[in-house]
Amino acid sequence: LQEAKLTAKQLSSVEIVGGSTRVGFVKKALSKILGLNQRATNCGLSTTMNADESVCRGAALQSAILSPRFKVKPYEIIEYQPYPIKISWDEEAAERGVEVEGDANGAALPANSVIMFGRGSNFPVVRRVTLRREGEFMVTASYDESRAEFGFPAGSSAEICKFFIKAPVGGEHKVRVNVKHDINGVITLSGAQMVEEVDDEEPPAGEVKEGEDSAPKKKIKKTNLEASMKRPLEWTKAEFDKGYETEVSMSNADRIVRETSDMRNELESYIYAMRDKIVSESGLAPYLTESDRTTFSAALEKSENWLYEDGFDTTKSVYAEKLTELKKFGDPVEFRQREAGGRNSAVSHLQKSVDKYKNWLNMSQSDENYAHVMEDERQKCYAKCDETLSWLHEMLDKQGSTPLTSNPVLTVGQIDIKIKELSSTVDPVMFKPKPKPKPEKPAEEKKTPAKEGTEGTNADGGKTANEPEPMDTSK
Repeated sequence: LQEAKLTAKQLSSVEIVGGSTRVGFVKKALSKILGLNQRATNCGLSTTMNADESVCRGAALQSAILSPRFKVKPYEIIEYQPYPIKISWDEEAAERGVEVEGDANGAALPANSVIMFGRGSNFPVVRRVTLRREGEFMVTASYDESRAEFGFPAGSSAEICKFFIKAPVGGEHKVRVNVKHDINGVITLSGAQMVEEVDDEEPPAGEVKEGEDSAPKKKIKKTNLEASMKRPLEWTKAEFDKGYETEVSMSNADRIVRETSDMRNELESYIYAMRDKIVSESGLAPYLTESDRTTFSAALEKSENWLYEDGFDTTKSVYAEKLTELKKFGDPVEFRQREAGGRNSAVSHLQKSVDKYKNWLNMSQSDENYAHVMEDERQKCYAKCDETLSWLHEMLDKQGSTPLTSNPVLTVGQIDIKIKELSSTVDPVMFKPKPKPKPEKPAEEKKTPAKEGTEGTNADGGKTANEPEPMDTSK
């Protein structure tokens, strides 16, 4: 209010935004500063806008204005510089003359610095300072000493960046340093130029008019100089690489911890699941002998005790090794259970396939649509169906005499292979395309051409139409 040269009584309304404004103490403090009625609703402050959404919408609007992909209605946003920024150089330059352009032009210049961007200045803007130097020199951008008056955090570094400019040696040169306060509020070096006056080219003697000054004219020549910039918090490539390596190392460490935890949980889940299944009649109990069940149960109990004692904090590979040892007992049992559950449906599927192909073979013998199928092909299909059924019956007999606690003689995988073999034999014959009929050639008409100079007769014995008529001589 003091900088705006206003008093609290001149404000008709004060709107507060931001999530922290919901805190009652903040409202009371603002109300006390502004001299508002603290007993009124919201302590006399206006809260018609959403405290959080107003900030988000403002950021979204600014992003749309800056983006070339969105067309936004004209809306002026004035940026505000909170702390004064000064440009400084060594004291030798001040003795040789300094020129400053922009809002700082004409201000009282100290020995070696000038406030280039004052508090309250808006941006983006480019300003410049001109020095007389030779060789390499440095210009520094930092916050002015008056920054503490405007709430600059105590203990924070005031330096923003340093500009290193290389001017030619062998005499002083007028060097113009362009400093840019860009749209993001960042101080950067726009460029450095050497400014000098040089003689313009003399016009030819014949082109000089009488009464004109023939002396060469002066012109301004600008030469871009090599310049670089360094910031206090700016990392070098080596620092970036070191940070990246550290990040990758931490990521790998986290991955190992995560994978180790997952493997430990997998081992623990397997122990609990198998411990219940091997004693359940609806689980794995029918597929284990009593001795195998006792051995497997002892191994599970031993692994469980190890897991909560010596193996509570070990490596992933050790957990994986323990799980593999237990699966040597459990996998064969689960395989027998899985085969017993899927065998009947697989056998039914094979039998239905054989019946389907045999029915087709019997029906196709009297069907004209399959007259193109040769007899040897039919016999081959019959033989394959009989062979498959014979194999199935033999294997079912062997499987019937095998106990559930032993590995199966007839597996679902073997049945699937037989189904594929049967289909690959019969399907090519079953879907054999009919041969295309040969096209019939049209009968050729025999034509007898009439000989030149002879008379032809029609079906009534008369002359043909092309016979010449005799001349009438009776008249």
